[in-house]
Amino acid sequence: MSLKRSPEEIEKDISNIEHALLTVSEIRSSLKHFTNIIQAEQKGSNFVQLFGDRLKCVRYDLNTLSAQGENLKGALEHAQITAIENKFNWNMIKSEAEKEATEEEIRYREEEANSGKAKELGSIVKASAEHAYKELSSIVLERKSTLTTSEPLFLTKCISEWLAENKPINTELSIIFAKKEYSTLCGSTCRIKICMRKALVADLELEYERESDALVIHQYTIISAKEEKQSWQNSQYFVFQKMNLLATTAFEDMLGFFAREALYNILDWFASYHDLFISPCQRCHKVLQFDSPQYRYLPPMVRTWAKKQPIYQNNETATVRKIGAPYHMRCFIEYRNNQAM
Repeated sequence: MSLKRSPEEIEKDISNIEHALLTVSEIRSSLKHFTNIIQAEQKGSNFVQLFGDRLKCVRYDLNTLSAQGENLKGALEHAQITAIENKFNWNMIKSEAEKEATEEEIRYREEEANSGKAKELGSIVKASAEHAYKELSSIVLERKSTLTTSEPLFLTKCISEWLAENKPINTELSIIFAKKEYSTLCGSTCRIKICMRKALVADLELEYERESDALVIHQYTIISAKEEKQSWQNSQYFVFQKMNLLATTAFEDMLGFFAREALYNILDWFASYHDLFISPCQRCHKVLQFDSPQYRYLPPMVRTWAKKQPIYQNNETATVRKIGAPYHMRCFIEYRNNQAM
């Protein structure tokens, strides 16, 4: 990792840190609102299901925050090295701090002069609206099929074609429909389990949006093939806990393609994990590497995934990153930073 960083890179790091802190604040607000709703909820027959659904939303936000934290490692390490060297322009820092303090004092007095009650009411309405939006965004309405033939729906058809044409040879992979695909007002939805023998089990809740030709993943869980967990429970193994965090970033990139290609890329990505515990890292050529005090030693649990690259003047179409190259998390971050330079 280079110790020299340009002003543009430092500004981007600061922006990422501010965004992560804002995410922390939003998660705290969501958790408080979530707790109030659970305490006020009538304990009916479907309470456990509703509790699990709402818990998944909170868990997804936490996974997003953890993924953001991984991207900040390089910036924080650079800040630590710079702090040890103590090469700061203290006069400029003091001047900027005094300027910000003066502006904050003026802003505070202006806000104090306004109605505090109106501001508090607005915050409550905003938090309630955001929570309602998250709840409604994961709801799909079933529509009775008007097809006169037994032609399979989009996701079922794509998965069958991938198994017949694109599934890697000599790979013990199976796909089970935990919830069969059915039509909705905007497309179709289903829930599948991708089972990789001696490696992993991935539980995905998928939706196909016909009008935008897009694939959406509402919920997902990745655990060991040896575990038996509910869809809202985390794996007991560190490698799969870390993989769930990695999937947040990977899915965001792969879902940028049109629906069929996005689904194929996701299935190809999971298929590349057939050698999770035996394949060495492509950068350091080792199987185990110390990741962190929390996760200890891990195998190369990263597999590169498809991502659209910017279109340049000499290229008519965007290039796509190779799928399935194994890396340790630290090696992958270094590889990605070198690719961006």
